[in-house]
Parts: sequence; structure tokens; C-alpha cells
Amino acid sequence: MSHNFTPFPVLETERLTLRALTFEDAKAVFGLRTNKEVIKFIDRKSLNNLSETRAFIDLISNLVTNNKGVFWVIESKSNHQLMGTIGLRNFEDEENYAEIGYELDPMYHQRGFMSEAFDKILNFGFQNLDLKTIEAFTHKNNTASIALLEKQKFVLHPERREEGFENNRSYRLENA
Repeated sequence: MSHNFTPFPVLETERLTLRALTFEDAKAVFGLRTNKEVIKFIDRKSLNNLSETRAFIDLISNLVTNNKGVFWVIESKSNHQLMGTIGLRNFEDEENYAEIGYELDPMYHQRGFMSEAFDKILNFGFQNLDLKTIEAFTHKNNTASIALLEKQKFVLHPERREEGFENNRSYRLENA
């Protein structure tokens, strides 16, 4: 099973537009990916400047162009602000599997925005991509992320670990 993300699948919810990442997003993405609260539980190299941010955007664009992943900006319909990101990647065609990743600016926490985006992405993954399993890895102490996953009916798989990230835990959602 191969995926085709051209044209890019722009998705909408009541309050959000989920759209492609562009170079115009560099400043907002830099702010998001260097925010201490956002990266508190994420073990990745932090961006140092806008040049590195543009290189990250280029990497994501190539991933989408080559149909190896799909990465949406979560944008407010009311003010067109970048609120966060969400994406599917690490597709395994034989298992109809993908991994979901997400981050949200703390100023938008606890207002249901990520749940709204999640609903749309999960539906897209199961309906449009014919996925059977979507997996999320989250830090064992990230209670907000765990609560979101549990609300979305993801199930903890304590025996599964993400290689190189011993503090991350696997949560999976199977399409019924």
C-alpha cells in the first residue's frame, strides 16, 4: 500500500484548519519547537535558529513529497495562528500501521484543540489511508499527553519500547 499526499490533504474542523507546513511558518515553528514546556518531555535536538528551522521545514516537505509521512500545521480558523503540529509517519504497509506525533503551544492547552485535531487525523488515517493501527510514543511522565491518548481510546502497551527512548511508552489504537 503506497500513500499519495499530492495534492496535500488540507483538513478542517469546526475551529481548525490542518494544512501543509510552509517556510512562512518558520518563526512560529521555531517558537513552538524551542518552547520549554512543549519540549519538556520530548527527547530531541532543539532548533538553534531560523536557518535550522527552515532546514527542518525542508526535511518535512521532502517527507511529504516522497509520501513517507504527512505533517499538518494546526491553525486557528479565527485568527490564522499556528497553534501546533500533528502528523503521521513511519508507515509500515504490511501492517497498515503509522505513528502519530503532535505538539501544541501551551497557550492553547486545555481547550480541546488537540482532541479536535486528533479526531480528524485519526479519521483520515483509518478512512483515507486504510490504516489498521496508529501508535503514539509519549514520555511516561507526560500526563497531559497520556490523558489525551486515553481519551482517544489508545491502549498502553507496556511491553513495547521505542528504541533509544527508554522513558517513552507505547499507546496504540486499533481500527475496529
